[in-house]
Amino acid sequence: MSKYLYGASIQGIQSFIFQTNKLKEIVGGSELVEEICTKMFYEFIDSDELDENIIVSAAGNIKYVADEETCKKLVKAFPMEVMNKASGVTVSQSVIKLDASVPLSVSISQLEEKLKAERNKPNMPLEVGYMGLERARRTGGVAVNFKKNRKGNLEAFCESTLKKAEFLDKKPQEESKHTTLFRKVSGLTENPKEITLEIEEICKGHKNSWIAVVHADGNGLGNIIRVMGEKLKDKNSEESKAAFRQFSQALDKATQAAAQSAFWTIYSKAEAFNSDNNHTVRPIICGGDDISIIIRADLALEFTEIFLNEFEVKTKEEFKVLEKYDIDEFKEGITACAGIAYIKESYPLHYALNLSETLCKDAKKLVKEHHLRQNGIPESAIAFYKVQESFTDKISVLKERTLLATQQGKTLDYYYGPYLLSDMKNLQKRLSDLRKEADDSQEGSKAIGKIRRVISDSFKDFSVALFNLQRMKTINKDFFSKLQLQNDLDTLTLLTKEDLEQIAAKSQLLDLITLHGFRYGTRHN
Repeated sequence: MSKYLYGASIQGIQSFIFQTNKLKEIVGGSELVEEICTKMFYEFIDSDELDENIIVSAAGNIKYVADEETCKKLVKAFPMEVMNKASGVTVSQSVIKLDASVPLSVSISQLEEKLKAERNKPNMPLEVGYMGLERARRTGGVAVNFKKNRKGNLEAFCESTLKKAEFLDKKPQEESKHTTLFRKVSGLTENPKEITLEIEEICKGHKNSWIAVVHADGNGLGNIIRVMGEKLKDKNSEESKAAFRQFSQALDKATQAAAQSAFWTIYSKAEAFNSDNNHTVRPIICGGDDISIIIRADLALEFTEIFLNEFEVKTKEEFKVLEKYDIDEFKEGITACAGIAYIKESYPLHYALNLSETLCKDAKKLVKEHHLRQNGIPESAIAFYKVQESFTDKISVLKERTLLATQQGKTLDYYYGPYLLSDMKNLQKRLSDLRKEADDSQEGSKAIGKIRRVISDSFKDFSVALFNLQRMKTINKDFFSKLQLQNDLDTLTLLTKEDLEQIAAKSQLLDLITLHGFRYGTRHN
């Protein structure tokens, strides 16, 4: 009997999830996407997650070895099933007929190439309507129903928003569909009552309303697939299928385990919860080597750093299953990079997710070009940016406009990152010393205000900034020493030398002040 390798790729996931800024609808969208490649797919093929023919079934990607009848059924009806359930996403699919003389790894590579071509073809979303039709104001989609809002007025809702709302159980204290992703990231087995369903609840009781969108992605996955293909080219189809399936499962387990380690480290502290004793985090994507979360700003960097460290540890543990196939190139595990976009809770979340992904790519670019390990795997790294404008732009433009102090051909760049994990130790030490000084004395708070002034002055005149920092060294001697400000003083001294025409330097000061500020504010939400 002929066998076929079926592949499907879910597109438009981000735009579907982040159509609105309402957390409840975002959660509904993310839970729907999570179910498409798991429960919904299993039901469609009349099987379960233990099916040995499933190679990949997570994070918007499906690869499945099917017989001819099942393959025909998938190609004919699965995309429509998905798009009916999650209006706004589209499905690209492709099929490769398996040949016993061709290694499965080669077939998978061919399938990926065909899927890439399919993804480039435009697809017509099911909810597109005529221009004269009523539209939902928040999403722009065609109105299919009207409901009363909080003010008692009728509000138009598109099909996509309604299906997200229908997917969520209105009783979070009972077994509920809105807890699937939360359980994956937290590891909680009981029915979690402390889950936020409104974006305002994340910062409730905190001193400011800053939140963070974090996106992390594994490094070197393409290299792993290539190495596996070479190692398995002489294996039979069943062995190759089992190896790829076990790799996919191991990667998914490692990501979840790393996320759970970060979660429990953060939420073992009482101050991490909001004033209603709810968790201040909502996972949006968690599958394969990807994870995206919304979390309170002051917790984001620590969560991300722990996740990246644990990802290396957990992949090392989980990838031991590959050794029986003589694949030991990744026995030390693999790494990941992350981007963190710090925003106000009212800022459009889809912009923040795009920014966090761009920052993640920026970190990946750095490590791929300059920081490779002996086995070819790049180092882990983190990049972050605080949005303080009401409009969006490319990250390169944002950095140049907001983080680059330029005077007479000399530049001081306050975009110090991306940070390697090894660099994070120094940053965290300086940040800890800064917080300790601020908490211990009024003098420390005043000194922090002086640092802000130095940063501000550097955008106007390096000489003025240098003078103020030199004055700090005299007046705030202990603070200056603990915060290791001598390097910044040396940098400003260099920038003010008239005999040097072109100098490009970096400073960590703005990162320290930014991260420090997320713990403080002038009001309680």
